[in-house]
Amino acid sequence: MLNKEISFTLMQVITSVYNYLKPRILGMIIALLFLSVILVSVAFTNWPAADHLPQNIEDQSNIMGIGLLIFDDFVIAFELLALLLLSSLMGAMYLAKGDDN
Repeated sequence: MLNKEISFTLMQVITSVYNYLKPRILGMIIALLFLSVILVSVAFTNWPAADHLPQNIEDQSNIMGIGLLIFDDFVIAFELLALLLLSSLMGAMYLAKGDDN
């Protein structure tokens, strides 16, 4: 039983890989397009650095200054973070739902 020889032909391997990937091709194309859009936008965006926060003597926590920076200079990063958190929340709900049985 242990000395049984297992042999595959190249055509069998290619066919099994094709049958595995066939229903997933559209999802892979969409994921690669999304990844390429994100990589291009990250590579060609001029990311400003926050040298100093606007100071307000009355508000030592400087929440207003941080809010102005987020919604003025760092809008793209804020929106990407919002999408990331939304997708992780959806994934957590899917995992928490579980199977029907």
